[in-house]
Amino acid sequence: MKFGPVPFLLYILLGVVVGVFSGLFGVGGGIIMVPFLVLLAGQTQQMAQGISLAAMVPAALAGAIRYSKGGNLNLWIALPIAIGAIPAGYLFGADWAQRLRGDTLKTMFAMFIVVMAARMMPTATPKSMSLLLGTAFVAVGARMLMAR
Repeated sequence: MKFGPVPFLLYILLGVVVGVFSGLFGVGGGIIMVPFLVLLAGQTQQMAQGISLAAMVPAALAGAIRYSKGGNLNLWIALPIAIGAIPAGYLFGADWAQRLRGDTLKTMFAMFIVVMAARMMPTATPKSMSLLLGTAFVAVGARMLMAR
């Protein structure tokens, strides 16, 4: 088995972190796992996304079961979303990701995360938006320094 430059136990630790964030915020694969796999484990963007999708199936199912036990899962809403998401993810999303150049997909992924962060801000006050913008500038600056 090939684990890349990251030891097996570090991947397990990543799983623990993703599991906590997945259960806490309903996120994990895309926001935590993919950047880790690309930036620290040396995986391609496409490989990281494939690993993330496969790893998140059991984590998402476990989290959904726990939310259901807490009375916070409406299957009448979740099932039709899944019915649309499964073929769309397979036929379009995953197919398009395979066809894009790695750098293009990375850029699109980063832009998506920034846009979603802006949309998720509880209030769009000048202070909250400047905090988000400042964070984005720091991230871009750090990335530019790393590229040297």
